[in-house]
Amino acid sequence: MKYYFTLLIFVPFLCFSQTKLEASIDSISTKEEAKIFLKSHKNETKGKLITFNKEKHKTKLATELFELSKGGKKVIKSENGKTIYKLIDKKNASHYKASIMLFDSKKTTIAEINSLRSFILKGIQNKEHKFENLARVYSAHPTAKTGGDLGWIKKGTFSKRFEKAIADKRVGQVFSFDEHREKKHYVIMKTQENQDIEEIIVLKITELK
Repeated sequence: MKYYFTLLIFVPFLCFSQTKLEASIDSISTKEEAKIFLKSHKNETKGKLITFNKEKHKTKLATELFELSKGGKKVIKSENGKTIYKLIDKKNASHYKASIMLFDSKKTTIAEINSLRSFILKGIQNKEHKFENLARVYSAHPTAKTGGDLGWIKKGTFSKRFEKAIADKRVGQVFSFDEHREKKHYVIMKTQENQDIEEIIVLKITELK
C-alpha cells in the first residue's frame, strides 16, 4: 500500500514535469533561445542544434522535417524514451560547388608545391589525368578519399578571397589558388554554378530517464 501511494504521487509529478518541459520547447523561436534552453536543461535532456541541407540530407527524417513549417515539431517515441525535433528556422542560402586539392607549405616547400601543381594542371588540361584521380594521390585535404569533392558549400564557409576566386571562374575550369598566411595552397575546379539551397535549423531534444 505504501508503494502504491508513492506511485500515485510520482506519476502526476512526472506528467507535470514532461508537460512543463514540452511547454518550454514550444516557447522557443530562435537559435539563441534554443542555446539557452540546452544550457539550462542539460541535466534533464540531451540535445543539440542541427542544420539540414536539402541537397545533402536525403533521409526519411530529413524529408519529413523539411515539410514542417517554422515552429513545427516532430515527436519520435521509442523504448528508450522520446525525441522531439523542433524546426527553429527555414531559409534559402547561397551555395557553390567545387573540388579541391590541398598542399601544405608547412610540410612541403613552395617550389615543390608549384612544380607539382604545374604537372597536375598540365595533365588535366591535356586530358591525360582526371582531377579526382590526382586528388586521391596528392591532396592533403580530407576530401582526397572522394576525389576532392567538397559537395555543396554554404557561402561564407571559406575566406572571401577563396570564394571570389571560384565565383569568377567558369564551370569546369581548373586553377591554382594560395592562402599564404595559412600556408595552404590549392588546385581548384569549379564544378557547378552557385545555387540557392533550402536549409533548416532543427532543435533535437531527447528526454533523459
